[in-house]
Amino acid sequence: MDRHFDEELQTVKRKLVEMAALVEESITKSLDALHKKNEVIANEIRATDHNIDEMEIAIEDTCIELIARHQPVGSDLRFLVGAIKMNNDLERMGDHSVNIADCIKYVAEGPPIAKITNIWSMARIVKEMLRESVESFIHNDAARAQKVCERDSVVDEMRNETIRILLTYMLEEPEKIGSAIQYLLVAKNLERIADLSTNICEDVIYIAQARVIKHHAEEKKA
Repeated sequence: MDRHFDEELQTVKRKLVEMAALVEESITKSLDALHKKNEVIANEIRATDHNIDEMEIAIEDTCIELIARHQPVGSDLRFLVGAIKMNNDLERMGDHSVNIADCIKYVAEGPPIAKITNIWSMARIVKEMLRESVESFIHNDAARAQKVCERDSVVDEMRNETIRILLTYMLEEPEKIGSAIQYLLVAKNLERIADLSTNICEDVIYIAQARVIKHHAEEKKA
């Protein structure tokens, strides 16, 4: 029975990794579509999001069923609770990818604005954070997860700098306010993806070490 339960836990882990790969692909496509102002790719992202939603429901149902049937304790219970939370965070990342895709139509139709290199640098870091958060989950690596958490503030600073740049564009060229607002929305969605990657890493630390670092919980106990 224990061996069978272990196999079921590994299946949950594998399904989460598959979902994460689909989410990463969706984010990459949304940014590529934005760069090319390609609305066809944007439509593909919306279709992919439907698959992500279905995966989220299936994984959550499996986790709840395993908790009810096996009544696990300790690390197994932490894993399943963490898996449910990670599952939800990945689905929300898919939603943010769709939000980026939704900006493309307005960017394509609006007046062009100067290249915003900050957004593309920010996008690179955000994708690295997602990839590292998934790797830390796969390998149950709390140290790796901690490093991802520490990068979240870097993304916040880049978002703030992007906002400052875009506000300057809007003041200098009011006719381009609409296009600038779309890039502001892109920056906000990228920042939220970074936050959700951080959430996953906080759950990895909880699964691996039974430590709660969310909301500075450890500091409050000290």
